[in-house]
Amino acid sequence: MKDKLQWGVVGTGGIATDFVQALSLSQRCRVVNVSGSSPDKARAFSERWRLPKASATLDDLLTDPAVDAVYVASPHPLHEAQALAAIAAQKAVLCEKPMTLDAGGTERLIAAAREHRVFLMEAFMYRCHPLVRELLARLSDGVIGAVRHVRADFAFRVPRDPRGRLFNPALGGGGILDVGGYPISFARLLAGLVEGAPFAEPVTLEAVGCVGPTGVDELSTAVLRFASGFSAQATCGVFYDVGSSAVVFGEAGKIVLPNLWIPEGGRQSLHNGFVIHRDGREPEEVRIRTALPTYGIEAELVADTLPKLEALHPAMSWADSLGNMKALDGWRAKLEKAPSLA
Repeated sequence: MKDKLQWGVVGTGGIATDFVQALSLSQRCRVVNVSGSSPDKARAFSERWRLPKASATLDDLLTDPAVDAVYVASPHPLHEAQALAAIAAQKAVLCEKPMTLDAGGTERLIAAAREHRVFLMEAFMYRCHPLVRELLARLSDGVIGAVRHVRADFAFRVPRDPRGRLFNPALGGGGILDVGGYPISFARLLAGLVEGAPFAEPVTLEAVGCVGPTGVDELSTAVLRFASGFSAQATCGVFYDVGSSAVVFGEAGKIVLPNLWIPEGGRQSLHNGFVIHRDGREPEEVRIRTALPTYGIEAELVADTLPKLEALHPAMSWADSLGNMKALDGWRAKLEKAPSLA
């Protein structure tokens, strides 16, 4: 573990902003450099957040000796090449989801991290939050009996913009790549709990949904079955406001998680948690309080993990990320035959 892990951020968009804002509250991590799609964007971002430095290029950031770790927060199609460059530069890498556009890309990143002995983690920040550990502990204790099914949604509505990241196929658009990894990773996590493993892979995956006029999936639901008999329904979307909640069903009740994917921190953390519903009892509300926002918790987990090369359960290990990407590949393949909307 490092006392003060110094970060370089690749990207200047909304997620990069959330990350820098969260780390401004951390006592053990800080952002010292940023690069963007242009020198002007990097400079403006650095000035806004009062960072010590802005780099004109990614290479400039990667040769900065002050940078210990790199947070890749650029659009999806850029992740693989930028993460590979950071690994080659011997910088620890936290890469936004999806780590790559397909399982082949994820395999290449993992192989590079293993060869260069560099830390690599896919940034599913909810997996780093104590809310998830508390949920798994309660489920392991049998609070709702044997766990049988999960329904998990992450779908929102934004205006169609053919040039925008979410609706442009060339930019990795669509709900599955953007947010489908959240419910799928949660389903695989719970399936693993049922099987006594960190995660489990589905034996079948079926999907329905609609492809919008720009050629990306705008709404889709996948149904997964696992070897244990555990099942899952995962919904994602970028043009339909389905919501962002999850419900875990057991033989003796259910657990409702209203805000699982991006738990809040600081003064807002009282909104984090879940509600346990059991037969014959009043609902039990479980609240999880944290001093840091979720992105800060995630960054400090990286600091805690170094010099190890990959995160421990329930955060995303290399095998977990690869399995998740394979499931997303399967989900997208099921929708390739879906007719596009006019």
